Amino acid sequence: MNQYHTERRLCICYSLLAGLLTISIVCIAIPYNHWRVSLDMCPGNFLENISCGCILNGVFTSQSFNGGHNSYCLYAIFAPIPVIVYAIVMALFHMYRVCINNIGKYEDEKTTEMEEIEGRSIVVTSRSQVTDSNDSVIYCWIPTSCLAAVLCLYNLVHAIITTDGYFRTCTQYRGALVRDLRQSGSSAIAIHFRLNCQAIFDFMDYVHNDSQNSRRGDYINTGASLQLALFATWASVVLWIVIVVFTALRAYRERHVLTCCGN
Repeated sequence: MNQYHTERRLCICYSLLAGLLTISIVCIAIPYNHWRVSLDMCPGNFLENISCGCILNGVFTSQSFNGGHNSYCLYAIFAPIPVIVYAIVMALFHMYRVCINNIGKYEDEKTTEMEEIEGRSIVVTSRSQVTDSNDSVIYCWIPTSCLAAVLCLYNLVHAIITTDGYFRTCTQYRGALVRDLRQSGSSAIAIHFRLNCQAIFDFMDYVHNDSQNSRRGDYINTGASLQLALFATWASVVLWIVIVVFTALRAYRERHVLTCCGN
């Protein structure tokens, strides 16, 4: 794979990455804004009460079902923003290079010419290659691959925290659902062990009461929104792995270059 094809694939990957992370942010922000008042039932004073309206990491208590600390949702919403900005910049950069400059397009393509040297005809085969002098980007493949690996881990941590918060709310609300519906025996067992999280969040959408000071308004599909966010987040992790592989392979090809400043 020459440099042109590598950068074209990177352009596609970075564009998809920015789109997926944007979807993740929107699909978490919508249920967070929808539920943050209704789930803000923490005991204590006013300052304490405003900090537990997150749809992630909900907690079932003997008196109510409380949301998780707002910091969980704020992290899930705002943590991907720097990555989105970086992905957009890199997508535009590679798009410019492959669509306008055609950098590296003919790399590795062989050309054959006839040359006459001292009265003898000699077949000369040459290979078009991007050199250090006309494309300084080759100096940056190694640091770019390292940065991609760091951002991949960053995105992985975000995905793990968001997924854990989703399943904790699902697990905790099972107990609240059994209490609110006054179920016992086989019905309670079915709620705890048979219903999937989508069904649990469907019950939450229609069964959970509004808070005393506010109404949620129209119903939303909380489970589908959060599951779409999780899918987009984990898909972005996979894309980061692909980007790391592409940049690492290119860095290996240009391994004689140590830093962006040259040898």
